[in-house]
Amino acid sequence: MGSICLLSHSPAGQAPVDLADSLGLVHLLPELPVPTHYSDTDSHTNSVIDLIFLGMSSAQVLYCIEPDLRWPLDHALLLVDLPISPENICFSRKVLKHDSDKKNNFLSSITMGLCALNFSRLDSVDNLDLLSKAVSRVISNVWDTNARNITVTT
Repeated sequence: MGSICLLSHSPAGQAPVDLADSLGLVHLLPELPVPTHYSDTDSHTNSVIDLIFLGMSSAQVLYCIEPDLRWPLDHALLLVDLPISPENICFSRKVLKHDSDKKNNFLSSITMGLCALNFSRLDSVDNLDLLSKAVSRVISNVWDTNARNITVTT
């Protein structure tokens, strides 16, 4: 069962609360009931509907509102501690490291590859399809050449 953290709401916010209840979601209240929005206009209320949808039991979630840390923003920080499940997470991805030689080579190789394509024959759907496949091949080949495999684990 998922949980919903509805921090504060006005009477107008009752509809999302009712919807959450109908979906079997849990309504959590913060330890310190303070607003998360602070209006610059005196006539406006400091209320906002804060929704957090989680795919875990609400008993696992700890959160707090930090109104003293909001400056210069008009919203208070919401700090949420989410547990890492004990399951073994392991998956691989191909990546380019930001600001690396491989990234620069990737971008310049794509530029050169696209410049080598013939864009003048876009007079039919078939030619457009052939060109889109050629663009895809250029990007895929350059990606395969420059990206490296990484493994993400818990």
